Amino acid sequence: MVSLTIAAKEFKGFLSSAVAYIFLAAFILWLNGSYFVWQKLGTTYNFFTVQSTVLDVWFSMVPMAFVLLVPALAMKLWPDELKTGTIELLMSYPVKTRQIVMGKFLAGLFLILVGLALTLVVPWTVGQYGELDRGPVIGAYLASALVGGAFLAVGLFMGALCREQVTAFIVTALICLALVLMGDTLTNLFLPQSWHGITNALSFSVRFDDLGRGVANFPSVIYFLSFTVVCLVLNVAVVECRKGR
Repeated sequence: MVSLTIAAKEFKGFLSSAVAYIFLAAFILWLNGSYFVWQKLGTTYNFFTVQSTVLDVWFSMVPMAFVLLVPALAMKLWPDELKTGTIELLMSYPVKTRQIVMGKFLAGLFLILVGLALTLVVPWTVGQYGELDRGPVIGAYLASALVGGAFLAVGLFMGALCREQVTAFIVTALICLALVLMGDTLTNLFLPQSWHGITNALSFSVRFDDLGRGVANFPSVIYFLSFTVVCLVLNVAVVECRKGR
């Protein structure tokens, strides 16, 4: 209950600044615009010329969109507290550190889910022109939420370590980019063959694609949730260390 109260406060803070609106606008333009308007790799890849009901290519853009947008969202959650010194005031309240961390996480996650909800116009529109396979769409949205939550947890952890927003953004973006590119064909070209199994197992993009096929891939769900929990636990540990200083 305390975490939900903190989440509501943090979310109101998003709405009172430009962060939420910039995040949602950039996310919608990136994904919705890319499907209906943009060209891909020099070919005529857009809805009005292809009119395909297959959305796997479109969903594959979500992790890369999150690589830039989620760190930009997360960098406001902790660095602001550290820079202004309000973290001391926050820690003086009769609440536990894990409740504060969870509240901040829930606020960011809700904004990510709002962004995903606003992209539903794409599968809805595509479904008007043909029979849309709902299984892969549901799986891809689940994968998108899990990846967004995992990246947000990384951002919170890095934000607690860094006092500067720019530093937190850059480090988080690089970690998220590595998680997406890990297991990619181009990445594997530069690694020994014996490493491919490891990189594919750790890769966010590989597991994202697995869920996007509409198959109930529970190991991938557990992997994303475990990764998120570990980052949140580390976030709590870092804040507790700062609290003890």
